[in-house]
Amino acid sequence: MSIDPLRAPDARLTANGAPLTLVSPPVSSASLVTPPLTSREVIVSGAVKRRHSFDLCALMRLPTQLTGPLDVVCLSGRKVRSASDYKGVRLTALLDVAQWRLPQARDFTRAYVLAQGADGYTVMFSWHELYNTPIGVGALVVYERDGQPLGDDEGGIGLISTCDLRVALRQVRALKRLTVHLAEPPAF
Repeated sequence: MSIDPLRAPDARLTANGAPLTLVSPPVSSASLVTPPLTSREVIVSGAVKRRHSFDLCALMRLPTQLTGPLDVVCLSGRKVRSASDYKGVRLTALLDVAQWRLPQARDFTRAYVLAQGADGYTVMFSWHELYNTPIGVGALVVYERDGQPLGDDEGGIGLISTCDLRVALRQVRALKRLTVHLAEPPAF
């Protein structure tokens, strides 16, 4: 029997040499639905003195903040959703617990945080934004919207930057990780 180069090497043939037709069982639409990505804890790591993990209970023990009415606007300027308020804690509160590891006194000038969701979506905040501008006051790790816990469809735990002009661009659903980095110093 010769090998047909156009046929897949694992193709099965019937006794008479004709290709075997395999029939797959029907697939229900319910089995095609991907479960929502959710977060039950946020890990702070990287250039910190101690790696720290915050579950929902740990977040609720930190000082809380409410946003007040907020429109979540995307890049085009379209309103994605509105909320009476989000409840959470300042991003800086989590970073302060883990304690930035800055070897030199001026290393804060090159420090930044990457916030990553379960789906890989990542946003960045510089140390200056978080500790030296109103952005830091409005960068929140949130767990409630309009008085209700964030559901699985909203990620469980999220991050929102309420002082941004386009809030949706730095909104992270199912926040999983906060990684502190130091940019390389310039070579002279």
